[in-house]
Amino acid sequence: MSNLQDLLVAEMDALQEKMYKCKTIHLRYSMRGDHKEFLLKQSILGVYAEWEGFFKKALSLYLQEINKEEHSFGVLHENYVSYQTDQMVGFKNPKTNFGVIKKIARELYEMYQCTVVFSTKIDTGSNANLKIVNSSLEKLRLRLLDEAYDKPLNKLIRYRNSIAHGDEGIPVYQEDVDHFTLHIQEMASDLLVSIVDGYRDQVYLSDSARSAGVGGSQFEMHQ
Repeated sequence: MSNLQDLLVAEMDALQEKMYKCKTIHLRYSMRGDHKEFLLKQSILGVYAEWEGFFKKALSLYLQEINKEEHSFGVLHENYVSYQTDQMVGFKNPKTNFGVIKKIARELYEMYQCTVVFSTKIDTGSNANLKIVNSSLEKLRLRLLDEAYDKPLNKLIRYRNSIAHGDEGIPVYQEDVDHFTLHIQEMASDLLVSIVDGYRDQVYLSDSARSAGVGGSQFEMHQ
């Protein structure tokens, strides 16, 4: 039986603890006002970093769990075959070195003939905004996150980029950090449910494989 949900819940618990630290650490200790202001601003970097880390870890755990089932190419949904093929080939970065092309061709042949082992490296590009997140979820046939998250997440990323690049033009207040931490926890919770539901419904298998009962009942939803 899969322990994917337990692993994801543990990651969620850790995220919530880190969000609490981000929004309170500057309040828990006696320090000069400018030091508090500095920590408050730096907490924005922590909030975003923890969100991106959670997203990557959650999808990585999901793909690791699928790998444990050792499915062949023939039973997987075409989205998953395409996803892994892209991970191996990198269609956005065409290869010109013939030695590299031969290596990729050999690896693709082995994947199509044997068990498919999904890459668990998750690439978010420059920012894990909603467009990037939902693009990854769509490729893996997982339920997308609500569009209502778009503006708050973009605001967090705008604040994060401004601070990371030394821009002093955006002031940060306690209510900003409170809002961002709450937003991230809600979004992470929805992501967790999307992954758990997708694994339970075996969205990674083809329709014919699911109809034939490939993989069996390996997942039990914890109440």
